Amino acid sequence: MIDYFERTLRLTDLEVWTIRIQRVHYSLVIMDERRQATVGELDIADFYIDEDELRTNYVSVSIFSENGVQVKHIEPLANFAKQMTEHLALAHCHVITKFYTERPEIAVDRMLIEKYGYQIEDISLEKLWHLNQE
Repeated sequence: MIDYFERTLRLTDLEVWTIRIQRVHYSLVIMDERRQATVGELDIADFYIDEDELRTNYVSVSIFSENGVQVKHIEPLANFAKQMTEHLALAHCHVITKFYTERPEIAVDRMLIEKYGYQIEDISLEKLWHLNQE
């Protein structure tokens, strides 16, 4: 069960959630890729999908933890991600959740730099006053 969660950043195409389960901290990043997923990104074992069957949009959910996700935390984290993105699957989007071992703060800053060219500390305090922080 999740002990604590907080949305720490909300941009047009990216949200960051800080989650704590039994003193273990995770960062969950939801990113609208604004494109179709490739068959490889879907990572569906023993299943063939034709390129024509790909959904219109791809939303990635990346969950980062410094020491790797604990097995008993996979289900609550995956369920939380599903609750945050369930409406997207109904809107003809592929939503794929993957787990990564990387220090969450570094991972989030890396993703922000790749997508927007800045990191969290570059966001001015005035931007944080609003629901959408761009």
